[in-house]
Amino acid sequence: MKRRTIRFLSILMTLCLLCLAAIQAGAVSIDEGEGALRAQWKRGAGPTVSGYSIDYSYFEPAAAANAKLPLFVFMAGVGEGTSPGEELTANSFCRWSSDEYQSRVTNAPGAYLLILRAPEPVYFDTCPTDSVHAAVADFAANHNVDETRVYVFGWCVGGNGAVRLVLEHTDFYAGVAAFSMRRSISEGEAAKLKNTAVWILGCTNDSYSIYSLYASPAWSSVKAAAADKSKVRFTSCTSAPDAGLLYNHHLWLLGERDYTDATSYYGGLKTVDGAGNVVEDPTFISWFTRFSRAASGTTPSDPGPAACACDCHSSNTFTKIVWFIKTLIWRVTGNTAKRTCACGKQHW
Repeated sequence: MKRRTIRFLSILMTLCLLCLAAIQAGAVSIDEGEGALRAQWKRGAGPTVSGYSIDYSYFEPAAAANAKLPLFVFMAGVGEGTSPGEELTANSFCRWSSDEYQSRVTNAPGAYLLILRAPEPVYFDTCPTDSVHAAVADFAANHNVDETRVYVFGWCVGGNGAVRLVLEHTDFYAGVAAFSMRRSISEGEAAKLKNTAVWILGCTNDSYSIYSLYASPAWSSVKAAAADKSKVRFTSCTSAPDAGLLYNHHLWLLGERDYTDATSYYGGLKTVDGAGNVVEDPTFISWFTRFSRAASGTTPSDPGPAACACDCHSSNTFTKIVWFIKTLIWRVTGNTAKRTCACGKQHW
């Protein structure tokens, strides 16, 4: 009887602490709507470089207080940055700040999100790359960012800018995704990206970003140059939602909804890797965060405290108490399966 009471009290205390942690984290469900999700975001600006200071909206997960987290950078197309804050409201990448999407990050308890605002009427296809990189690097230096896992997403002319940015700073960025970009990638450029995670998306009937001129030849160059064929992906389709007057152009809806939540909007949708293998269940968040700039494959052999999704390495007092109670319950209940963490740490 006494032992049952101890078990019950231990479980009750754990549940209370976990509920308190959830309240403190301020997690917002995707079901609460985009207004609630956007309310979590803040604004900032990078230093002035080459005549421009790039301002932005950003999301910082509560987990960043205890661990270094990956960073996703977003670069929009034309008309999504006319006024400050519009870079956040003109698209739905705020969905990535939901509790559900944050939980999809591999080897980390969440990720930073940074949506840059183009200094319109100068767009990301012509904006000085040094200005853009300065904003990203400054943000990373002033937040708890894992600088080996920084990924850039761009759509339309923002896709041009994303590719330019990564090509000029391959020593900083771990991956790039380009949706309906208005440029190709040459063989020489692809050689610079041979160790970078690359995902290109194009629609065969896009009226603006012509598939045969941009997406298709870019993919041919990238897959030929890739050192690891599983580290590059190509998504094609025959029909896509329109973007204003541009037919079959809105491929970044796949990005906003992490691919699997948006497949019904596309016709003939298919994703393959560099070896030609069809990817059955593509996702952006979990796939990109498998790769780091320092790793040649998927994840480092020793992910360490910053990469441990369970936070069992944390030096934070509250987190240590939570883990002490968890392991106590596992020991009392004889749950030896929980003894060794996924990161390799022995809990007792």
